[in-house]
Amino acid sequence: MTRRTRPRHAPAREGHVAAEAKRAASHEPGLEFERLLFFSDAVFAIAITLLIIDIRLPTLPDQPTDQDLLDGLREVLPSIVAYGLSFATIGLYWLAHWRRYRYLTGVNERLVALNLVLLGLIAFIPFPTAVIGEHGDLAAAVILYAITLSAAGLVGPLTWLYAWRAGFVRMDVTARYATYAALRGFSVPLVMLSSLLLLPILGPNGVEVAWLSIVPVQLAMNHLARRTQDSRLPGPGDA
Repeated sequence: MTRRTRPRHAPAREGHVAAEAKRAASHEPGLEFERLLFFSDAVFAIAITLLIIDIRLPTLPDQPTDQDLLDGLREVLPSIVAYGLSFATIGLYWLAHWRRYRYLTGVNERLVALNLVLLGLIAFIPFPTAVIGEHGDLAAAVILYAITLSAAGLVGPLTWLYAWRAGFVRMDVTARYATYAALRGFSVPLVMLSSLLLLPILGPNGVEVAWLSIVPVQLAMNHLARRTQDSRLPGPGDA
């Protein structure tokens, strides 16, 4: 009677399949994952709403004229500009958060902790926004604002890279896409921190104008995404 033997590589293959099955089961999105997303969306929404709270007209005469109102609006114009920039930046950070987390299959405590750091920085943004709206001509206000927004912009991509290296990202996400997604998230910190080098030359107001370059930089990164065929993944709502 001939004895049938199993190929030597069979145990290794079966072990690999079992490990993959265990990994998929343990990373299946569940209630904890949904709670994380709901909590994150709530923090983004509250932070973006708080931006407008400190914008108020100065005290006007009992019977204000059109000129009084125009003067009051002119006085709060820097705060309105700061509001617009912060609103757009938090919006970009939320959009990046949404893009990344739809590719995740689960979380662990370390990833949740990193996400909390990001949310803490997002929730802090209304404070430097109010400061720069009130004292935008001071270098300290510009530095505080740029560092806060840059810190939030750095933690987001780093959280994504940790999730990818820890195996919490969908199997069809390539290393090229993961790297590109992280680099795209660095656009705001790149502009903000680079602009601080120009502070001695341009002054606070010039640096604030330089922040408008965030828009073309972000558009250029999105254009690069469309041209990089490998960076596009199958699935609904391709980003």
